[in-house]
Amino acid sequence: MNRKELALELLLKVEGLFPDASTELKNWETPFQFLLCIALSAQTTDKQVNKVTEKFFDKYPDAKSLSEANFEDIKDTLGGINYYKTKSKRIIEISRILLEEYGGEPPRDLKKLQKLPGVGYKTANVFLNDLYKENQGIAVDTHVMRVARSYGLTKESDPTKIAHDLEKLYPKEYWYRVNSTFVLYGRYILKARNPDWEKVVLKEFVNIPD
Repeated sequence: MNRKELALELLLKVEGLFPDASTELKNWETPFQFLLCIALSAQTTDKQVNKVTEKFFDKYPDAKSLSEANFEDIKDTLGGINYYKTKSKRIIEISRILLEEYGGEPPRDLKKLQKLPGVGYKTANVFLNDLYKENQGIAVDTHVMRVARSYGLTKESDPTKIAHDLEKLYPKEYWYRVNSTFVLYGRYILKARNPDWEKVVLKEFVNIPD
């Protein structure tokens, strides 16, 4: 089995484990809110983000309300997540830019999204693929990275370089499927500590990096 064949077989096997794979971020109802949830989730668990956003969007539902928000209030509200001060500044800035340049709605364009403060390749592609199946790129977080490296789909350690390696292995129409399934597989089965070996697929190809 060559690398492309392994990549495809792995995706199909993992999709069998998580047939309804979707984001575990909650409390959002609009594309704007979803983009902020993803931005807040950087180096923070989805559970932590869900806690702080439970009432957040009741107060700040759109770009206009958040662009006019008081930094101290946002900071106090987001205090339960990592880097909350930096993230508070960024989401206010994102809101202002979206309001001024895009009528308050996040653009469905990878390059335009990456121009927003704190929105990198991963965040932009999670947004585009989870909402729209855009296939403009593959999002790689720590879980996707572990899965890709463990199965020898890449030797890179930089998330964006790993994304580009995966984009070469998968047909473009499959790109949106990779992150949503591999995230759950890495989070609950091929874990960094104590993987659930009974559920690990294609065990003969697994070599978890240190």
